[in-house]
Amino acid sequence: MTLDRTDLYMQMLDATGKLQTEISLMLEARVVEASKSQNWICQHINATNLEGHDHKMKVTGEINESVIDLIDGLTKMENALNRQMKALLGKHSSGSAIGLGSDDDMGFGGMLPFGEDEKL
Repeated sequence: MTLDRTDLYMQMLDATGKLQTEISLMLEARVVEASKSQNWICQHINATNLEGHDHKMKVTGEINESVIDLIDGLTKMENALNRQMKALLGKHSSGSAIGLGSDDDMGFGGMLPFGEDEKL
């Protein structure tokens, strides 16, 4: 039994959908973790627990650095999913992906340029 190109694309899209479902479950877990961290930080990191301006700035910097790392990781993951979809959909003879506009912006008109890093 051989599959035609359309069936192969459908299997690839199905796999991509399942991957994104798994990613959403991981992100939901991260939200729960972030909520617990937020509650802990709000209850334990305050002026009475942190002596001195330097110590306050150090702790605040560490918290902000972890948030920036999380955002950076999410951006890289979304860029990888974007490249995967571009590779999957490819270009048709009309020069655009399947009903999504140009291949460069995935049909969103370039309105979501979230720090795409070309070196990834």
